[in-house]
Amino acid sequence: MFRTLTLALVLGATGSTTVALASQQVSNAQSAVTVAFEASETHDFTASERAAITQVLDAAYQTTKADFPHLTDAVTVEIHPIERPGVDALGGVTGRAQRPGVLILEISATYPGGLEAAAHAGLMRTGLHEMHHLARGWTIEDNQFGYGIAIAAANEGLAEIYAEHYEGRETAYAPLDAETFNAWAEEIRALPYHADYGQWMFAHPDGREAIGYRTGAELVRQAMAHSGLGIVEISARSPDEIWRMAGFEDAGAN
Repeated sequence: MFRTLTLALVLGATGSTTVALASQQVSNAQSAVTVAFEASETHDFTASERAAITQVLDAAYQTTKADFPHLTDAVTVEIHPIERPGVDALGGVTGRAQRPGVLILEISATYPGGLEAAAHAGLMRTGLHEMHHLARGWTIEDNQFGYGIAIAAANEGLAEIYAEHYEGRETAYAPLDAETFNAWAEEIRALPYHADYGQWMFAHPDGREAIGYRTGAELVRQAMAHSGLGIVEISARSPDEIWRMAGFEDAGAN
């Protein structure tokens, strides 16, 4: 199972997260996490925003490193301000694991209360999610896995559930009911390796959103329930193993 947090995550009435760290923990994490703030045409980060963002990322790194000691000893995080109201509903933060040791995160300047509020609301969750990708090797460049939405769903599901366990909140989308999960899972299993990633992971032409993410999160929940493994232990398993533990023969990609 995963360790007990050595930092305080206090969920407020709005669902925002306040991170409190001991001074020694901050010092240790700062030696491992380098944060590069990239200004836009409309926003440059204030000292207060930089401090809040760095503190949360330090905490996300420490948590993930304790669970996955093989996580790289140095992580660089590029932070970009964005004006994209659609991200606000997801906590005001989005991002990607670009390559081993490098994350690129975007924080919404249109989030209610501004960038600092977005950092407290959504950065811990996104940080844990993306740090999990680094630990697992699920990165855009130098990816350690093959093609296929079935693989993507399993890997994204692991990161979603990892962040969910520490945050104490469900993922951005409500869990799927059993009928929908099984139907979507079978759709994914029948897809060719080079199926359109954007359609199946983000916005499908039929109006569904985040099919791969939502199916992957439920896939991991089912695999954990059937196997008795915790999120850290199951994160060591391959996508095929996770599909089998969830009750499917394998990932099934063509």
